[in-house]
Amino acid sequence: MKIQTNFSNFEVHTISKELDQILSEGTIVNIYELEDLLILKISTKTREKVNLIIKNDSRINITEYDYPIPKYPSQYITSLRKLLKNRRIKSVSQYEFDRIIIIEIHSYEEGDSKFIIELFNKGNYLFIDEKNIIKIAKSYKKFRDRDVLANREYKFPSQRGIGFLTINEMEFIDVIKNSDDEIVRILARNIGISGLISEELCYRAKIEKTKNVKSLSDIQLKEFFNVFKNLRNQLLFGEINAHIIYDEKESQFTVLPFELEIFLDYKKIFYTSFNQAVDAYYSKLDLSAIKPHQNQKIIDKIEAYNRILQNQEEYLQELYKIKDRYYEYGDFIYAHFSELEKLFHVISEAKDKGYNWYDINKKLLNAKKTGIEGVELFVKIIPESRELLVNILNQEVNLDIRKTIGENANLIYSKGKKAEQKIKGTIEAINKSREKMTKFVKEKESLDDEVVGLVKKRKQAWYEKFRWFHSSNGFLIIGGRDATSNEVIFKTHVQSEDLVFHTNIPGSPLVIIKNPDNKEIPELTINEAAIFVGSYSNAWKEDWGYIDVWYVNPNQVSKTPPTGEFLPKGSFMISGKKNVIKNAKTELGIGLEIEESKTDTVGDERVIFLKILCGPLSAIKTQVSHIIKIKPSKDGLTKGKLAKEIKSILINQSDDLFKKWIKLLKVDEIILSLPSGSSIIIP
Repeated sequence: MKIQTNFSNFEVHTISKELDQILSEGTIVNIYELEDLLILKISTKTREKVNLIIKNDSRINITEYDYPIPKYPSQYITSLRKLLKNRRIKSVSQYEFDRIIIIEIHSYEEGDSKFIIELFNKGNYLFIDEKNIIKIAKSYKKFRDRDVLANREYKFPSQRGIGFLTINEMEFIDVIKNSDDEIVRILARNIGISGLISEELCYRAKIEKTKNVKSLSDIQLKEFFNVFKNLRNQLLFGEINAHIIYDEKESQFTVLPFELEIFLDYKKIFYTSFNQAVDAYYSKLDLSAIKPHQNQKIIDKIEAYNRILQNQEEYLQELYKIKDRYYEYGDFIYAHFSELEKLFHVISEAKDKGYNWYDINKKLLNAKKTGIEGVELFVKIIPESRELLVNILNQEVNLDIRKTIGENANLIYSKGKKAEQKIKGTIEAINKSREKMTKFVKEKESLDDEVVGLVKKRKQAWYEKFRWFHSSNGFLIIGGRDATSNEVIFKTHVQSEDLVFHTNIPGSPLVIIKNPDNKEIPELTINEAAIFVGSYSNAWKEDWGYIDVWYVNPNQVSKTPPTGEFLPKGSFMISGKKNVIKNAKTELGIGLEIEESKTDTVGDERVIFLKILCGPLSAIKTQVSHIIKIKPSKDGLTKGKLAKEIKSILINQSDDLFKKWIKLLKVDEIILSLPSGSSIIIP
């Protein structure tokens, strides 16, 4: 079966409805580009972060997979970020059952605008302002019916034939009757129905798909319209029954929002939403493009340096030969110094007597033929360059007649020395090439050892949006990351059985010990919570080693200020007695929790999920085998540098089985767990 590689208008219709439900009222956080993929990071109305992935003229969907994000944006992405970042999504919709998706967005400063995705003609992404003017597009083109150019009005492409959603029975039959071609071609050209759906219509109507429409009776045409109408209703009003279909070799070849009768007997895997099915299907196709591309870059570099090394080594061997040859020539000249000097003297005398070069050359050749002594090494004279060609070790070597034998010998020795200098430079160049080659080979081996596949993101627990840890006694402790999350914790997660922790210095998190079973909270857990709140307070940034922390019952905390006063965001009123914990130590432990997925696989391997744990040393020690200790220091590392160092340590500490998975761990995930300010790693 032919493998599906892009959406038809049917898939666009289904996915746009699902995306609208998830993304409307969300905010675009950032934009990235990977190969031919555009990735929009979006914060939904439920504050969940999702990645919307768009591939040229292929498809659009929210992905659960962790696509690699490039370090540096292209000029196009930089420009697009200025227009899209922090804008609110109003709606996601399909344009007139075409392969066009409109994302309507809003900015308080600039009003309404649109981000339009065209999934045809190699694809295009366009930002359209409130006046319908194209501000930026991925590609600019001129078509017969419209121009896609900067600062021009945007026009949708002209519709071909009659609209799929609006065509009635009379129009349907007229379109077919007034044509003279195969039925599937007519449906595609005049109603915009994809080839696969056209085949399904013919199959349900029991009409051969290659049949010429002229042979269809009026009764067949009416029945054909009824089949068409039922399928249209199935698309518009039926339940989504999303699935991927596999051929007899267990290879996927298409993904569909509802079942087709032509694939009734094929193996299928069903999903709860069409977006999930699309994500699972296309992530495999993306991998086949992304991973080989990464490998190919390294392979190309290795092959290039192989060629460079081969050329350099061949050149080195040639230099050795040149050096040895010139030194041998020089030695030969000194060994036959008197013979060559006599020959030079004969030539000089003949020239003084008025003989021209041609006569001298002729006389010496005749002398050589007759076996006269002293001309055995002579080959010929080259008048134009005033050179004497002599036989040295069965090679013809040029000597300058205007120079002495000693000067000629030194000149030849100098050529050997020059070759010797080039040998040193070439050996240095070869060593550098070998170093680079070794680096690329190791990089390729590293890639080969990496996880071969796009890995699904780990599903996070509700509390992981906050700062959190589990105490040594198993209690969940959560804390705010900022004033907003402090408010969220107080309004939605504080229960009467919990304990609330804070400090007296500004910028401290609101921390609570969750106690849903109303157990007695041990002193160890209380002390661990105090260390936690102190370490994530501004005490860390100020490089304080200890800080006083207090805790109260939830009924002592209020958001109602005294009359005439105002409570800023993230601040609270405390009534009654505070329980003070003196000198809570600002020190944290970081570890890595490793969990094997029960369902997700990459190739033949189970996916390994990683979770960064950060909290008081006593608590983290009970949950991981290796722990990294940190404490505040104004002379320490910034969060970014510290996170990179921690990742390196985690990789080195881990078993070989898990190293490749830890390499996938994003530094940003570690940064999220760290307190604000500089830190050092301690023994």
